[in-house]
Amino acid sequence: MRTKSDTPKEPMQPNDPVLYRRALEIGREALIAEGSKAAAARAIYKVLEDEHREVVLRAFVEGATITPKGSPTYYHSIKRKLRRQRALG
Repeated sequence: MRTKSDTPKEPMQPNDPVLYRRALEIGREALIAEGSKAAAARAIYKVLEDEHREVVLRAFVEGATITPKGSPTYYHSIKRKLRRQRALG
């Protein structure tokens, strides 16, 4: 018998799939232009800032070629940096 925790979880869907695809394109362009996964992740985050964390992490993997295990680190760092910038004005 399967318990609730054993059932596979459906991945979160973006609120705006068109915006999600555009964020992936922007991330890939930033990756090529700057050669930096961090720059690509920042570009993606700026577009998808209002999306659920899981959606943004998936975009990092797909658009910035960040590993699934590394994407939460990028997410946390970018979010913290933006929060500090906004607090300073």
